[in-house]
Amino acid sequence: LSVGLGLSNLSFAQANDFKVYKQCSDETEWSCDVIRKVNGQKDIYFEGIKSPNVEQLNANYYHVAASCGSPCQVHAFVARDQKHHDTTASFITVDSKTQCLIESDDKKNRITARQLSSHKKIELAKLNQKLFNDLWIPDYGQYIPFQNHSHFDGHGNLVLIADYIEPIQGKSQFKQTYLNPCKL
Repeated sequence: LSVGLGLSNLSFAQANDFKVYKQCSDETEWSCDVIRKVNGQKDIYFEGIKSPNVEQLNANYYHVAASCGSPCQVHAFVARDQKHHDTTASFITVDSKTQCLIESDDKKNRITARQLSSHKKIELAKLNQKLFNDLWIPDYGQYIPFQNHSHFDGHGNLVLIADYIEPIQGKSQFKQTYLNPCKL
């Protein structure tokens, strides 16, 4: 009886196998493939990209970040289920628990929130508001000042942070919290 349970658990583990990893042709990572493996089936997700960073986001997603030149970047969210793959070129941060993605929208001059694999965007802030006047926000790549420090707290709230051009009243950083930005 215990042997049967052991085999059954092994089969279950193999049936739920999901991994994304990079395989590079040299130590400098000049040319790497990003491979998605689900239940033993391997697919090349990206081919021949330079120095991708691959991190597990949660049980259903891996986050792959790659540069295509300054300030160009690509952030892919490789999903267990292919129908839920997602990408953004304007990544600020993502919450691993709620799968809430924060990104900038350079055309509409705003910061938005949305669920991974959803196209329904929720506007959080217009970047032309007076609130943002003391921040350096480029016309292209508006995510840049927010990307390094912004994060989600342990309760699903976004803490949007950026460095001021010059300290204001002794503060060197802009900081604003948005409660439940994806409205879950």
